Amino acid sequence: MNIPVLILSGGLGTRLQHLIPDLPKPMANVAGKPFLYHLLKFLQTQGIKDVYLSVGYKSETIENYFHSYFHSIHIHYIKEAEPLGTGGAIAYALQHISSQKILILNGDTFLNLDITQLLLQHSDATFVMAVKYIQQSNRYGFVELNEKHIIGFSEKPLIPKSGWVNAGVYLLDKNFFFSNIPHQSKFSFETDFLEKIYLQHKIIAFPANNYFIDIGVPDDFHKAQDDFRKLRHLSINKNWTLFLDRDGVINKKLENDYVKKTDELVLIENVIDGLKILREQFGRIIIVTNQQGIGKGIMTESDLNTVHEYLLELLARENIFIDKIYYAPDLESKKSIMRKPQTGMALNAKKDFPDIQFYKSIMVGDSLSDLQFAHNAGMHAVYLSSHPATNLPYDFVFKDLFNFSQIFLK
Repeated sequence: MNIPVLILSGGLGTRLQHLIPDLPKPMANVAGKPFLYHLLKFLQTQGIKDVYLSVGYKSETIENYFHSYFHSIHIHYIKEAEPLGTGGAIAYALQHISSQKILILNGDTFLNLDITQLLLQHSDATFVMAVKYIQQSNRYGFVELNEKHIIGFSEKPLIPKSGWVNAGVYLLDKNFFFSNIPHQSKFSFETDFLEKIYLQHKIIAFPANNYFIDIGVPDDFHKAQDDFRKLRHLSINKNWTLFLDRDGVINKKLENDYVKKTDELVLIENVIDGLKILREQFGRIIIVTNQQGIGKGIMTESDLNTVHEYLLELLARENIFIDKIYYAPDLESKKSIMRKPQTGMALNAKKDFPDIQFYKSIMVGDSLSDLQFAHNAGMHAVYLSSHPATNLPYDFVFKDLFNFSQIFLK
């Protein structure tokens, strides 16, 4: 996807200062990662290649953490010399972005929307604003709609009510923006642009029904901690695929050896209970496993197939059905595309099951190659470890597969 994304990342987080002292608001720790990490991960899985960060307060904190790349995303920094307001920050940043169309996100809100659908439906629009329906709240000002057009904005109500709110995601045409903003360098995007243009122009609303949160106040910041630990922001359902490593995830690892026969396959404690829950949650479950014991001549493919048939039979007795097992028999030294961290097994799975979408997939593993495999394919990475190193490329960490499965219980 070639549209650039601008994230407003210069906020001080005034209302969160007692929770995140000396940090820009997008760097607030949410479930073990900066909130901005979760935004970038979402954009990576959506196929975004270029992200521009509008930074100001404590910008070095952001640059020192993310540097120039977030996996496949190239990060560009646009630094304000002084606070310009949300509108001024956007105007200043757009002067440094060559593309005519830009997707803009707030650095303190998360909306799980399908960016591809937004672009397909509104490729010719000059301005589109994502909106989210909120039940009984007095925290937000509300957006008034006539079908799919914005016809007004209202102040925060004194008594909680339900309705559409601005979700902080905008598809913007640069010429349209510069033709409708004040001449001063400092101004508000919300009051000096949004709340005026609808009077002269048809502004399109893009309804988004998935997860939304704004961490700008302590209550929702605390809610985000629980939501992101439980992966609620991903809105996982039967359209999602679960990829699993085998050794160390489903069965116990043999140190310096390989599972060569059925009596060496010992399931990890509670893995059956965990898989039962996960089978109900995900549409597909795929096992992907490196098995270079074959390449070393320690075992044969026939030996491995016998072990896998036995594993599938054990699980089937418990009404747990695995869609398919893929394995890579080559030595690590051969650099085979089939061997994790390369994505050959993922690509074969998608060929066999065309409904698989990698941005709606989770890879669960216990090794660096599993995590790299996930990120190379554009999946979410779950690391199973009791003592995880902080410098590994995982998105979420759990003690074991059973522990991971518990987040899906009501």
